[in-house]
Amino acid sequence: MANEKNQSTRLYVTIQGVLGGLAGMIHGFAEILQGNHPIGGQWLVSVGAFTLIPNYLATGIAAMLVGLCVLIWTLGFIQSKRGTTVFLILATALFLVGGGVMQVLFFLIAWSVATQIRQPLTWWRKALPETLKKQLAMGWHLNFAASYFFFFIAIAIWLVLTPPGADYKDPVGQYVLWICLFVSIVFQILTIVSGFARDILRQDGNAV
Repeated sequence: MANEKNQSTRLYVTIQGVLGGLAGMIHGFAEILQGNHPIGGQWLVSVGAFTLIPNYLATGIAAMLVGLCVLIWTLGFIQSKRGTTVFLILATALFLVGGGVMQVLFFLIAWSVATQIRQPLTWWRKALPETLKKQLAMGWHLNFAASYFFFFIAIAIWLVLTPPGADYKDPVGQYVLWICLFVSIVFQILTIVSGFARDILRQDGNAV
């Protein structure tokens, strides 16, 4: 059972990793647009990122390359024996080379969930009553859809109204963005738990 792949858990981690990698590449592109000149510090306020590289162009290129590595690793290797360790290393590297600050929380959540991809979910088996387990499993699709509905609204606002590198920041847009992110996180927590419940039932031969 421990060698079985938890499909719902894997799907969640894959989407999170791909989105995180793409977000890092978008930050990198915004940094490249700043040109080949010194940053003058570690914090790129206009882009919403932190970097150890003292040059905008070099930071942008590094962020795009590492973001691409995060994306590829998530799609092909996150379920491997060292998959979660390498994922965490790449996510940390992305933060350190200008890949953005906002997605750090989502990377940490994705990494912690990824550690359960090939696990029997023993603790959750004991913690979730059978009736609740079935109800959560049945609600997985709804939680999944709602979490990314609000997440993509937040991303759309970020790209259109408060894009990285822009000279202006729409205050109303930022307010709505943070509300949507908060709601998305709530539904993502529900998605994770209901995904565990769904994977447990599938491990036991009860497809939902």
